[in-house]
Amino acid sequence: MDEALTVWIQAGEHGDAGAAGAALADGAVVVSPVTDQFVFRGRDEVVDLLRDVFEVVTAIRYVRVERVDSGAVLFAETSVDGIAMNEAQFVNLDEDGLIAKVTLFMRPLRASTRLLRRLGPRVARRQGNTGAARTLALTGAFLDSVATSGDRTFVPMAAPTSTRRG
Repeated sequence: MDEALTVWIQAGEHGDAGAAGAALADGAVVVSPVTDQFVFRGRDEVVDLLRDVFEVVTAIRYVRVERVDSGAVLFAETSVDGIAMNEAQFVNLDEDGLIAKVTLFMRPLRASTRLLRRLGPRVARRQGNTGAARTLALTGAFLDSVATSGDRTFVPMAAPTSTRRG
């Protein structure tokens, strides 16, 4: 496996944002799994993001790596506040073998909304925007509660007959 991918995986599994930075190109980009409104750009910004992420996302374990011409697709099992989460990362490498771009995908919705609830305010506070942090905490709590109640109450209504509970 490529050195940058090995460093990235080991850093993720150990929650070490600084070590992950060594795998990144100077102009690395991380595409938010939550919104198309922005991306995180540059090694320093991505490392700052990862510091916040590793405070919220725990028990990261990479379970599969698929190499492709442009880089790799990484699959991880993680946890957010004890809620199991699956993550896929499309990783593009540059001509020097460093990570140029990471596009993230996460499931289930309940874990994703919990991540948003916990991560958004941290990122805003780190950027010095306490007002946005408060707003994100409130809106994140609302979205998380809708996803959690929907997951428990409404989604089971569409379960296959063989797995339906009640």
